Amino acid sequence: MSCDEQFDLNQLARDELHFRKRVIELAPRDELRVDATAWRDTIVFLETGEVELECSAGERRRFEPGAVLCLVPTVRALRNCGDDSARLIAISRRPRTRPTRTG
Repeated sequence: MSCDEQFDLNQLARDELHFRKRVIELAPRDELRVDATAWRDTIVFLETGEVELECSAGERRRFEPGAVLCLVPTVRALRNCGDDSARLIAISRRPRTRPTRTG
């Protein structure tokens, strides 16, 4: 994909052989505690709503629709800080499976 091409999240999500898609809905004022191991190799797209990301040191930052997030180990929580539901699409690589040896 070149810089001039549009990024197609739906196309990426359809590649079920290589990627896994999760949809996370956060109601207004809901909070998602982040377990870094569960989010390893995951890119999160904020489709709708507003979220606030809180780091382990206490820093906070707000994001709007269209934001792309990576929930690294220093992220403690993700909160819906808006009045509407927030919808996040998480895309992660599927683990490689190694062929089993027989014989």
